[in-house]
Amino acid sequence: MPFEFTGEDIAQFLSELIRIDTSNPPGNELEAAKLVAEKLREYGIESVILESEPKRGNVIARVRGREEGPTVLLLSHLDVVPAKPEEWKVHPFSGEIKNGFVWGRGALDCKGGVAVEMFTLIQLAKEEAIKGTLVFAATADEEKGGLKGVKWLLENRPDLIKADYVINEGGGFEIPVNGRSIFTVQTAEKGVYWFKLRFKGTPGHASMPSAYDNAIAKAAKAIDMITRVKPKICPTPHAKKFIESLLTAMGRGWIAKLLLSPLTADIALSRIPDRSKAAFIEALLRNTLTPTVVRGGYKENIVPSDCELTVDCRLLPGFDERWVEEYLRGVLRGIDYELSFIHKEPPTESPLDTLLFKAINKALVKQVPNVTVTPYMSPGGTDSRYFRRVGVVAYGFIPFRADVPFSELMKMVHGVNERISVKNLEFSYKTLTTVLREFYGLLSRT
Repeated sequence: MPFEFTGEDIAQFLSELIRIDTSNPPGNELEAAKLVAEKLREYGIESVILESEPKRGNVIARVRGREEGPTVLLLSHLDVVPAKPEEWKVHPFSGEIKNGFVWGRGALDCKGGVAVEMFTLIQLAKEEAIKGTLVFAATADEEKGGLKGVKWLLENRPDLIKADYVINEGGGFEIPVNGRSIFTVQTAEKGVYWFKLRFKGTPGHASMPSAYDNAIAKAAKAIDMITRVKPKICPTPHAKKFIESLLTAMGRGWIAKLLLSPLTADIALSRIPDRSKAAFIEALLRNTLTPTVVRGGYKENIVPSDCELTVDCRLLPGFDERWVEEYLRGVLRGIDYELSFIHKEPPTESPLDTLLFKAINKALVKQVPNVTVTPYMSPGGTDSRYFRRVGVVAYGFIPFRADVPFSELMKMVHGVNERISVKNLEFSYKTLTTVLREFYGLLSRT
């Protein structure tokens, strides 16, 4: 069946959606949820809007096919991170369409995904291609951990979003290499562990610093050690497959062996000229600890007796808070501190040998010449983790072509001048629709 929609159709809807400011905090996703529900209703698809608390809207639609089969959930989120208009070339909530791009906060993360998945649902419902049940959910609060979105729904209305497979954000981007296209499928993500270190000293007059124990000086030493000493390289199967696929396509498979060896990885990373790419690869290979907030002292002339340091820690699959405790004991030997965790999200993984992964591969082969599909582990977190923890296969796959440089793309997500091309919106919708057509075809042959 031909595709019903164009990139312009999707772009116009996305522009409307961006114009609804859902910066989180505070979120206020309800009006965006209503806009999505209204568009679905235009095509005869009914949905429900649930508020986890006033104005925190989640919109869900379920379409059941004529044949039995698994339930697939198309998952996205309506909230966005805040943006400062003075830093942008256009107003971040204008939804302006110019030079072939839709501009605004959420164009990539993740209102573009909302639009693409919504039109994919409409397309498959119109052609009656669904086997089993296809669910669409655009949720609240992902940017603050999903507590008022996916987590709330799973705890209060699991019947609405229960699924066998989930397709979410977090992967699907193209990496062009030597005439080939590497497309990523996010199959795993690192755990997020935020913690605080508290350092105590003795107060006194700042004119005699050596007479007292300075808590900020202790924190400074700790910051130096945390940033200077790096955890060991520890490749996971998902990261290993990604790095091997990428470098083999580049004709440099031998470099993969260097990057995946704890003995040579740091030397190999230092030789990568593009620092954004080096940092990206490094984040897949080791646990990271990043000091982010320091609070201490209360008067200019008093030696501070208390200082608090907040650290963002991302852990590979197989690690948890016990590793953090042991690692800090070694790195901060000789420095007294108190450790308290303020957020714990364990790492998660999904299996690779599934019908959905095969369908993604088949669809991309049809859509893109000279393509390689590879699993990928995300350094950041998504709502997929909630489903993986209960045994659901969840993949990050909102496909788009590399029509801006990788370094620029990294600056746009949670940065400034976020935008997505109209061509990419059409490509993403057509590819995702093809993935599900292939998936349903594979079901018929099993």
